[in-house]
Amino acid sequence: MGDSVQLLVGTRKGAFIYTSDGRRERWTLSAPILPGWSVYHMSADLRGGAPRFYAAANHWAWGRSVAKSADLGKSWDWRSEGLGFPEDMGLTIQNVWCVSPGHASEPGVVYAGTQPAGLFRSEDDGRSWRPVDALNRHPTRTRWNGTGGGDSCVHSVEVDPRDASRIYLAISAGGSFLTSDGGRSWEIFSHTAIPQTTEAVAFTRQIMAQFPESVPPDVDPLAINEMHKMRLDPKDPDRIWTQTHVGVFRSDDRGRRWTDVTQGLPSFHGFPIAVTRRAPDAAYVVPLEMGQDNFRVCPGQFAVYRTADAGRTWQALTAGLPGPDDYQSVYREGLDTDGLEPEGVYVGTANGQVYASADGGDRWQRLPGTLPPILSVTALSL
Repeated sequence: MGDSVQLLVGTRKGAFIYTSDGRRERWTLSAPILPGWSVYHMSADLRGGAPRFYAAANHWAWGRSVAKSADLGKSWDWRSEGLGFPEDMGLTIQNVWCVSPGHASEPGVVYAGTQPAGLFRSEDDGRSWRPVDALNRHPTRTRWNGTGGGDSCVHSVEVDPRDASRIYLAISAGGSFLTSDGGRSWEIFSHTAIPQTTEAVAFTRQIMAQFPESVPPDVDPLAINEMHKMRLDPKDPDRIWTQTHVGVFRSDDRGRRWTDVTQGLPSFHGFPIAVTRRAPDAAYVVPLEMGQDNFRVCPGQFAVYRTADAGRTWQALTAGLPGPDDYQSVYREGLDTDGLEPEGVYVGTANGQVYASADGGDRWQRLPGTLPPILSVTALSL
């Protein structure tokens, strides 16, 4: 059991850190961090011994930044030299969406995903950046959502822990890409992810009929072009989980083939997905009601769903969660696990509430405070 557990919480109006000991019974909440900034995602880099925190920080007046802290969030460095598209692309970063530390064999390497969809690489702990041109200038870019991908974003970047040159990346909406050569070339790897539920198939056909130009040649129009969140299973990096716009999918062979595991969930729609970092094996999602009215909330009972059998069955976890008559959502980065024994699970809502479970989701407690709308929750044990 770790001596300390911290939750890095990004919100629309700043960041916060919750802290507890390994028992995870009592929690303290920090003062606001980066107040006024919209923090889309936070990550922790433990490669160098002393933790380094990163924040995808965006401000309407002060710009966009990958903020860094080397003292557990007490002070922050905004320097992000070179974080921008080349002038000839005619694109300006609207938001930094995610920050992901690189491979353990490459200290100092960090990746940032942006809107419009772009990937940037730093080799000095996030102080300076360069664009990953092979992805940013990919031939399919004109098919990404918006002209030239203007409304698209890179939100999930997963480095294979066994191979620094193998990186998975997901774009909303533009597809999911894999490099096996450290970023020199990229190929779509979600073209075999085909929804199977009746509702999702009907919805996908309707959408693709409206936007046929978004489908690359030789790709099934039903194939997933919008993963909402993608996670590499740390226990088995050949396994990938994703919550998409039209269902939950699992691959056991590094994305070559996909299985639709949505059956048993109350909705095919949702944003976050989390995976346990140790046995017993489990994955978690928060289904949202999805209709023509775009409601996109938990319909009256806030619930996290868990599968312990690779998606064959799902269980609603509600003990300690609000309802009935509770309508709220969870964004794509709002769900995480801590890797302790037993495994802790954490979820942050669009209404500014954080819930924690120290027993894999069986029972939940609301953590102190009501925050601005929560965009991300990242758990780490120290």
